[in-house]
Amino acid sequence: MKIYSVGWGWTPIPEDMPEGDSLIRIADQVKELGFDGVDFLSTYESLDSFFDEENCRKLREHCEAIGLPVGGLVFQSNLWNNPDETVTEKQLAYFRKCAVAASGIGARAISCIIPGPFGAKNIRSNASPSEKHSCNLPADYCWEDDWNRFAGNLAKACDIAAEYGLWIALECFPGSLCSTPHAMLRIVEDVNRKNFGIQLDTAHLLNQRIDPETAVYMLGAKRIVNVHFKDSDGYTRGNLPAGCGIGDFTAILNALKNVGYKGSVSIEVEFTDNPKRYMNQALQHVRLCDKNLY
Repeated sequence: MKIYSVGWGWTPIPEDMPEGDSLIRIADQVKELGFDGVDFLSTYESLDSFFDEENCRKLREHCEAIGLPVGGLVFQSNLWNNPDETVTEKQLAYFRKCAVAASGIGARAISCIIPGPFGAKNIRSNASPSEKHSCNLPADYCWEDDWNRFAGNLAKACDIAAEYGLWIALECFPGSLCSTPHAMLRIVEDVNRKNFGIQLDTAHLLNQRIDPETAVYMLGAKRIVNVHFKDSDGYTRGNLPAGCGIGDFTAILNALKNVGYKGSVSIEVEFTDNPKRYMNQALQHVRLCDKNLY
């Protein structure tokens, strides 16, 4: 199995704005550790100010020169179900910018994040474990309308991505409109595009007490575009290096092979004081699991 590293895990804050040759230096560190490829991340700001034609060309040429394929580029926006058509138009315009950038750096796919129910008021990030959990949805909330907007706008994005020969990989977060394998099956069916699938994230599933191995068998190879390998301890943190939590990555890798998955997996480690240490730790663990030695 090809093992990639996420570029945004090499900075203290994943959404940091790239500058100068920062992504090239990250690519060099990823290559030095022995990863097979790299993924990168975009934001509205970076699509406006960094990912121009020249910077994309330089990054692509450098990655090609050192033999480091680029797997995907994250589109960091979760406005897919906003009912305001002006907001949707802006979202799709930035998505096209992302598609141009992804094509320019030689990426295969665009990874998209998912919104929660529209109108939800999220729980405070520092909430006590005893606080009640509620989305506090408006009284007139309609789930079918929300879902249909979500799926319809993703289908429009797929049509844009197809112009550039790109896939869309949907990363399904806990608490979002599409967080379970059953919902993932539904969204693939409703978007109904050949270049659309799921970016499976092991920690997102573990944090919901959902077995990633079973999810792989449910989705099958054709519905999985990419896989994020990160771990969870089941209690406090869902962003641990693979091997530091409760995830059984040997079982997950075997499931991916058994269903015929031909893509890569990406080691995702974020918010750490020592990216090189923890990226390497996760890489070595996954290599052992891939050989059924752990």
